[in-house]
Amino acid sequence: MLRGSGYLWDLRKAKTPYDVHDQLDPDIPVGTRGDRYDRYYIRIEEMRQSVRIIVQCLNQMPSGMIKADDRKLCPPSRSQMKLSMESCAM
Repeated sequence: MLRGSGYLWDLRKAKTPYDVHDQLDPDIPVGTRGDRYDRYYIRIEEMRQSVRIIVQCLNQMPSGMIKADDRKLCPPSRSQMKLSMESCAM
């Protein structure tokens, strides 16, 4: 593991970035103080960077409704369910 050894290297961006990793800007936590403290510090900092990545992704999402058209995955809207023959209860 490179996280506690002082290397500023992120596999998600360095080799083959997938999805939007090349568009994100997380900081790479690096430890310099010692084994146990650095493990604790880096784990906490990784959680903070995960939240930062989530916020960056949410800010880059397009506005508007985001919903799959596949009825097996997402049910139709409530107004469509009231008009649909298959959803009517007898």
